[in-house]
Amino acid sequence: MEKIVLILDPGEKGIVGNMVVENTSDSTIELGVQGDGPILRDKLMIKAEQATSPALKIYYMVMNMYLDPAGFESNYKPFLDLSRELVSEVPSTGMIMADIGEALIGGDYRDAFEKCFELMEYEALLEQAAMEKKRGKKADNDNSDGNGAGKGG
Repeated sequence: MEKIVLILDPGEKGIVGNMVVENTSDSTIELGVQGDGPILRDKLMIKAEQATSPALKIYYMVMNMYLDPAGFESNYKPFLDLSRELVSEVPSTGMIMADIGEALIGGDYRDAFEKCFELMEYEALLEQAAMEKKRGKKADNDNSDGNGAGKGG
């Protein structure tokens, strides 16, 4: 059985199984937790309204399945629909989404949840690349004076 370390900052809450734990001390604590239930820091939990990007929506759905495996059936179809939409729009996310889906089907909700972090990192990289490309085009447009100067004319 895998041992998970749950680190809680002063005043931070977390979930261990179906219980909420809180660090009531003035210093960071580490709890060694063994078992198969969910273990999650409060700062890693998001609300539905915070799921504003495709990766965050996937994260939110998988987080709910991780926290409540009994709710798998009600969450899995919306997860599949969003997954298909994401992979159709951004095919390069296919492998990560396949890994998340396989973990969910295999009942390894913790692994699926952890793979969501890869998806969010990848989404951030894509957004950064898009911003840099946009800045590059803007710089190209700013360097043009509109009358063809600099093009041999």
